[in-house]
Amino acid sequence: MASQLPAPPEAGLVNGLRFGTDTIRFLDGVQARYDDGISIPIPGRPPLVVLTGPDLVGEALDRPEDFQRVPAQDAAAMIAEQGLVQSEGELWSQQRSVVAPSFGGRQVTAYANTTGERIEERATRWAERGSHETDLHRQMTSLTVRVASEILLGTDIGKARADQFHEWMRIAGEEFEFGIDTVLPEWVPTSVSEEFREAATGIRELSEDLIQQRRETLSEGERPDSMDMLTMLIRAEDDPDVDYPANQIRDEVATFLIAGHETTALSLSYTLSLLSWHPEARRRVREEARDVLGDGPPTHDDLAGLTYTKRAYREALRLYPPAWAIFRQADGDVALGEYTVEDGSAVVMPLRSIHRDSRHFEAPETFDPDRWQRRDPNAVDAYRPFSSGPHACIGQGFALAGATLTIARIVGQFDVDVPETALEDLRLTPTLRPEGGVRATITPVE
Repeated sequence: MASQLPAPPEAGLVNGLRFGTDTIRFLDGVQARYDDGISIPIPGRPPLVVLTGPDLVGEALDRPEDFQRVPAQDAAAMIAEQGLVQSEGELWSQQRSVVAPSFGGRQVTAYANTTGERIEERATRWAERGSHETDLHRQMTSLTVRVASEILLGTDIGKARADQFHEWMRIAGEEFEFGIDTVLPEWVPTSVSEEFREAATGIRELSEDLIQQRRETLSEGERPDSMDMLTMLIRAEDDPDVDYPANQIRDEVATFLIAGHETTALSLSYTLSLLSWHPEARRRVREEARDVLGDGPPTHDDLAGLTYTKRAYREALRLYPPAWAIFRQADGDVALGEYTVEDGSAVVMPLRSIHRDSRHFEAPETFDPDRWQRRDPNAVDAYRPFSSGPHACIGQGFALAGATLTIARIVGQFDVDVPETALEDLRLTPTLRPEGGVRATITPVE
C-alpha cells in the first residue's frame, strides 16, 4: 500500500515560510535529511512536495499527464500563456511536432556557426579595447539573444534591442523572484508592478514585430527552404491538422526569445566565473582552444576537439544550473514510487541541491570538469541540467554547441577575471540569476 511522503517535524506553516524566505538553505537541508522527499501541509493551499530522490524525480518527469506544468497566470501570463514550455497535452504535442525540425542536426550546425561568427566579432571588439571592465552577464545575454533570434526567428534583433531585452529580463527577474508570496494562501491577492507591465508589453510587441517581418519575407518568396522555428509556425497555419489558439505564434516567439537565450547566457556567465577562480582549468581550456580553433570564427566542426571545454561547461551546469529547480503540479491523487502525492500538490524538484549531494557526486562542492571524463553525464540520474522526460529542453543541443564554442574562443584569447564574491548573491526566479550582473575584467592575452 502506498504511503505518504514524510513531513518535517516543524509545523507546515513554519516550513512553508522557510521555503519562501530562505529557499536554497531550506532545500539543501531537506536534500541532506531525506532520501526521497517530503510533503509539507500549507494552510490555505495544497501541500508543498519536495522530491530529493533522483529516481522519483525521473519518474515524475516521465509522467507529464500526472505531474503537469504549472499554468502561466498573473504576471507570467502577461508575456505568454501557452508557449511550448508552458503548454500540456494535445497542444504541447502539436506544437512540439511543428517546431521539432527547427532544433534538428542541421539547425544545431547553423546555431553553432552563427554563434562562432558573433563571438568572433565580439572578441575582435574586446581585443581593440584592451583591458576593460564589463558586466559579463549583459555581454552574454546580448550574444545569445541575438543568435537565438537569428536562428529560431530568422532575424537578428540587433544590439539596441538585445540591450533592451536584457533590461526587460532584469525587470522580469525582480517580478518573479521567490518570496513569501510563494506559500501564501491562494486567496491572498498579489500585485504586478507597472515596470513589469511595461516590460511584458515590450516583449509582446517585439514578438509581434518579428512575426510581421517574417510574414513579409515569406510572402516575397525569400528563403523558401528555411528551417527556422518561426517559419515552421507560420507555414503550419495552412495545415488542416494544426489548430492554433489565439495568439499562439506570439506566445511561442515570446517564449523562445526568453527560453532560447536566458539559460545559455547565465550558464556562460557561471562557467567563465568558475574558470576565473580555477587557473589550472582555465589553462587547460586555453591550451585546447589554441590547439583546435583556427584564426577565423569557431565552427561546428571544431566541437569534436573541444572535449575538456565541454566538460568544464557541463560541470558549471552541475554547480550552477540556471534551471535551479523544476516545478510541477499533481493532477489527482497519484502514485509515485512507493508514495501517494495528493491532488494539487505543488511539486518541487531542486536540481541545484541534488547536483550538490554527496550521495550522488564525489566532492560535490568542487569544480572538477574531469568528473565527466570518469562518468557519462547522460547516465547519471542525479544530473538533469536540461530536465528529462518528454518535456526535456528541446534546445539542449543548441546550448551545448554554442556555449562550448563561446567558452573556447573567449578563454583562448582573454583572461576573464571575476571577483570570487560575484555569485554569492544569486536570485531565485524561474532561473538562477545574478544580483546586479557579473562584474568582470577582460584582458587580452598573448
